[in-house]
Amino acid sequence: MKLAITTENKHGITDNVLSLIREFHADLIQLEVGDGKIFLQTQPLDKTIQGTLASRLMQISGVKWVSQIDTLPIVEQQNVLNSLLESMLDPVLGINTKGQIVYANSMGRQLFYDNKVVLANRHMKDIFTTTDWQKKVDAAGSTGLPVTIETTAGKMLLEVQAIKNNHGQMTGALLLFRNQKKVMASSMVLQGKEINGVNAMVYQSDVMSELMQRAQSVAKIDAALHLIGEAGTGKTVLAQVCHSISDRRNYLFTVVDCRALNAEALSYTLFGNRGQLGVLELNTKGTLFLSHVEYLPKHLQHQLAQYLTSQRADGLPRLIASSSKRFNQLSGKVIPALSQLLDLLRLDVPALRDRKEDILLLANHFLGQFALQMGTQKSLSAAVMSRITHHYWPGNVSQLRNSLYKAFMMARNDQIELTDLDLQGGASIEAELEGMTLPEAVGEFEKHFLQHWYQKYPSSRKLAVQLGVSHTTIAQKINKYKLNQLNEN
Repeated sequence: MKLAITTENKHGITDNVLSLIREFHADLIQLEVGDGKIFLQTQPLDKTIQGTLASRLMQISGVKWVSQIDTLPIVEQQNVLNSLLESMLDPVLGINTKGQIVYANSMGRQLFYDNKVVLANRHMKDIFTTTDWQKKVDAAGSTGLPVTIETTAGKMLLEVQAIKNNHGQMTGALLLFRNQKKVMASSMVLQGKEINGVNAMVYQSDVMSELMQRAQSVAKIDAALHLIGEAGTGKTVLAQVCHSISDRRNYLFTVVDCRALNAEALSYTLFGNRGQLGVLELNTKGTLFLSHVEYLPKHLQHQLAQYLTSQRADGLPRLIASSSKRFNQLSGKVIPALSQLLDLLRLDVPALRDRKEDILLLANHFLGQFALQMGTQKSLSAAVMSRITHHYWPGNVSQLRNSLYKAFMMARNDQIELTDLDLQGGASIEAELEGMTLPEAVGEFEKHFLQHWYQKYPSSRKLAVQLGVSHTTIAQKINKYKLNQLNEN
């Protein structure tokens, strides 16, 4: 018999209930006491005895209601937890304070114990193959970050979550293991900036207005889309916009840069390897953006074309590809079989020099971002505004942003002057920055810039004054780039 008893918050009422249970010689199996609630389970009783017991319980002072239930809350919660852990595709082990394994989900039993359910006398040390396992487990538990560790099932990532009682005392821990290759493939699905939809686009020119009108139309057509434009024109942002207004907007947006990865990495990223899933299978309901698709090796182009034309029970992602020119102008860099699949819909993204009305609007947008990042505001002088409006900008929006960021950092006052603006050589990317994302390249420049000035002003306060930013901002940057360590060395 399982009962839920609603009571007043009255001292001794639980003892009165238990006394009555003993009077009926009902063996108590489980008891759970909460605020104004008593849940209990006894051995099965005759219906007549159940009715009499319920009536007597109602007569106890402070008892408001008695009802029969199917499952005690604590048992129900345990069932949900067990179902959740059993459904996980990663192995999970539960240990007590002695390091003994008291629980393993199905994947844990399969991976470490050949599906044996009995875990008696099993210790977590038995699943690790190196002598420093304890240090790594402790590090994962104290930092909350995953560590790489050797196990009997191979090299894996380990996360440790402490289990504590109501008094904050540790009673055990959960060990969550992840396959490194699986994590790498999954992380590709989560790449990309936060997608703000149409609001992410900054423009006022007619040519961009026309592009956005067309983009909003083709984005809703569930077919492959080809974005064409010079480097730095914002094709990735446009791809994100198209995803955000498509019927797939509630699913994942994946970015694969075909220029940044070698052939082996591209193959694994797209198609997976040795039973591990690639992004084509991980993101079947969302959007896959193939940036710089003309750099995809020919043998992978053939494999991708074959994959896209095969029957897939789980479906396929919506493909958006970008290239610098139309496929028929790329001197055979994209095979016909793939170009026919990717060139169903097309958007031509204009160069920045063809949308000069947007330059100052973009410039002010970037200055606002820098102000939030650096904690100080700066504006453009009239001479700078004139100069950037009439510049050719071979690197387009990306070059504009990089040039303004450098000028923002170099300016000693709250206004950026022509002397702060360096447009020489801005058209090309230095070899050491090749393959970097924009945030990575900006971070690399910022690090070298601060290293230079920190040698002259090794005091964070003096450096903050010299660069015209807050002491807090400089302190955070020094810590981020470990400039103190550089000086010590």
